[in-house]
Amino acid sequence: MNCPLCADSSQSIFAEWSDYKILQCAACEFRFINTEAASYPVDAQYHYDEVGDFTICPNQPHLKRRVKDILAFKQPPGRALDIGCGKGEVAILLEQAGFKSAGIDMKERLIKQLQDQYPQVEWRVALTTDLAGKAERFDLLTMYHVLEHIPQPRKVLETVKALANPGALIVIEVPNPAGLEARLKGRRWQYYKVDHVNYFKPRHLRRLAKDLDFEILAIKGYQHFSHPQDVWWKDSIKAGLAKIGFQDVISIFLRA
Repeated sequence: MNCPLCADSSQSIFAEWSDYKILQCAACEFRFINTEAASYPVDAQYHYDEVGDFTICPNQPHLKRRVKDILAFKQPPGRALDIGCGKGEVAILLEQAGFKSAGIDMKERLIKQLQDQYPQVEWRVALTTDLAGKAERFDLLTMYHVLEHIPQPRKVLETVKALANPGALIVIEVPNPAGLEARLKGRRWQYYKVDHVNYFKPRHLRRLAKDLDFEILAIKGYQHFSHPQDVWWKDSIKAGLAKIGFQDVISIFLRA
């Protein structure tokens, strides 16, 4: 398998476990799992079909932080699409903020529960490839902890770009293997997982943005994806850690 980022064919093993290994591209140092050598474990962490009714909690502080970050670059009205929406909280908050919001995910049972509880948002069982070639366009597209799960990230972002109106905001959040904690822990870093098939450092996201002709508005780093928690001492410590480089999560804000 060639590198999903630069297509170079040379790579070495960065880390190996009994059931999978992470490769590192010799040319650009992008890390990835060879999804051509083994079936992609797409259901490794998405268990909504196997459990009872789950709780949807859009008012969590870290979710409000995401929307606050978005509103710094894009104000409603407009059409918003949350790709890989999970339990739908970001799409719900964007609807409440004034966008005409939609969310897509692959899980039928998940989408059915969202349709029942939050019918004001447009929910669909779909992948980005299902929307390719259609006339729909959006002013805001978000992907929170989605791109690390997708075997062909460049192809997906090409589709996202095709779905964007001119001047649309695109927000991507992923784990950050360049953060100090990841570098200190090495292969023991908690985000090296069998269902994370891509590992984007900030420079890799910048490269993708340049290749796809996106304008980079900002890159923000957080110590953990659930920051803040509205517990002042925890939030203060985590904010301080992020400032000195302990950024396990990065968000990039792009303009189409």
